[in-house]
Amino acid sequence: MHKSTQLLGLVSVLALVSLALTLPSFGQGDQLESGQKNQSTNKAAAPSSAPQPAPQASPDFSKNTWDLPADADKTKNPVEATEESIAKGKELFMTRKGNCIFCHGETGSGNKENLPKLRRVPADLSDSKRMPKLSDGEIFWKITKGIPGIMPSREMLTEEERWQLVNFVRTLAKEKPKA
Repeated sequence: MHKSTQLLGLVSVLALVSLALTLPSFGQGDQLESGQKNQSTNKAAAPSSAPQPAPQASPDFSKNTWDLPADADKTKNPVEATEESIAKGKELFMTRKGNCIFCHGETGSGNKENLPKLRRVPADLSDSKRMPKLSDGEIFWKITKGIPGIMPSREMLTEEERWQLVNFVRTLAKEKPKA
């Protein structure tokens, strides 16, 4: 019995020593983290002697408009409005490459779903009173240059692709059959 009592005593001493060694480190990680948090909080709360840049106001794009060449209305469409050309223009309009659909929607009258994401209401390309007043050249230059901050330019498209878009856009403003 004497050996088992000694063994039990030894195990108890080892357990106490182990506990005594690990106890001080308990919670130290939390203290370190909160100390670091406090330091970063204190740094953020303390006034800085370094000058802070003034907050930048978002540019107001709402008044931006077209910057077209004076003779844009005289620019002639070199791409005949064939079924093939119109189909290619429609494909550009509807896909990510041209991405017109994002703002103007499938019919050209505006993408109601994306309206909250836009800086202003896009032009209604299906307006049969307004669109015939625009020349092909004006539409071409509007597609080409866009409006800074409002409508992205499509200069990355080839010239032929932009004319194909013009040909497709022309189909959106046709008189709707009366019901």
